[in-house]
Amino acid sequence: MIQTLVEMRRSGELAKYTLATTNKVLDVYGVNGVTGYDIGCSYQKTVNSSSISTKARSNHHRFIVNSFHGHAHNRQCQLWFHPLYQHGLGLEDLETCEHIFSGSNAVSPVIRHASYFHWLQFINLHFQQWDSDRYLELSKFLYNNYKQALAIIDDLSPAVEELKLALKISDGDFEHWNMEELEFLESLAEEQEGDIEAMTYVDALQSLAKAD
Repeated sequence: MIQTLVEMRRSGELAKYTLATTNKVLDVYGVNGVTGYDIGCSYQKTVNSSSISTKARSNHHRFIVNSFHGHAHNRQCQLWFHPLYQHGLGLEDLETCEHIFSGSNAVSPVIRHASYFHWLQFINLHFQQWDSDRYLELSKFLYNNYKQALAIIDDLSPAVEELKLALKISDGDFEHWNMEELEFLESLAEEQEGDIEAMTYVDALQSLAKAD
């Protein structure tokens, strides 16, 4: 169900809009929530510096990057913020807004040249209908997701268990490997002296080749 709708006519996507939306989400859903945002990684810092920082922390609200957009972020960011590495999200990809944007394209021809009043009227009617349709389909949506989750568990669990036995690993190893990878990437924040020398040598060879 849609909780907030922002009209950005000229200003563009400013932080004040997402902060207002986050404040509304915290009021509606309370503790232990998760927000998926294209730039959820950097938005976490924005919230921490805002007037709702205490409210977000006290509600244990997390900000991560939605699944599709997350693959465009660097690997270090993915290990921290991608849904694939988050507990409690299951099959959720957090791309609901993309579906909403796509659905709202249908109302664009109607409001393109409408007055401000009729623009608001048709947008409101569209999303009222959207909420009504989603509510009617909610039980089917939950049922299908539940079936899909059970099918994935039933189909893949035997293969995973077989591999774990063959490789002598446990569930804890998967998370440990992620943390090891994260620590390694964080250690690369500064270039190693050997890497700098190697790049300087390659640059010198390229300059020599051009001179010839």
